[in-house]
Amino acid sequence: MAGFGLLTLGIVGIIVAFIVIWIISSLSVYIAARIIGVQVPFLRTLFVTLIADIISFIINIVTVSYFLSTFNFAVLIIGLIISFVITLAIYKYLFDIDWIKTFIMLIIAGVIYFGIMVILGLILTALGFLVFGGIFSSLQAVH
Repeated sequence: MAGFGLLTLGIVGIIVAFIVIWIISSLSVYIAARIIGVQVPFLRTLFVTLIADIISFIINIVTVSYFLSTFNFAVLIIGLIISFVITLAIYKYLFDIDWIKTFIMLIIAGVIYFGIMVILGLILTALGFLVFGGIFSSLQAVH
């Protein structure tokens, strides 16, 4: 039964990671929309981002599965392009903005998302060093 506990912990971890990444990506889209002058409520941004992420995830799963069976790199590139264009279309129609603003918004959102993830990574790395650094400091190298 010990394996069941680890499996449950893994599933909970995946769900928590999905929710955190979803909120961070929604926040970056929300900030980017405000920067380009599009006024959308945050709850709508959460909903639209969830739709776009789920559809992109499905496209990416199909693309990677096909790539792994054929090892054709063109499939990966085409899949990424299709996923990006569909994501653009989702944001364009659900936010009711033009293609150029949508493209600019997603580029800005990507930069903001990257910045948030770098800062979050540095914070978690520092916390990990503080928590786990003391555990390994007592170990001495064998000469």
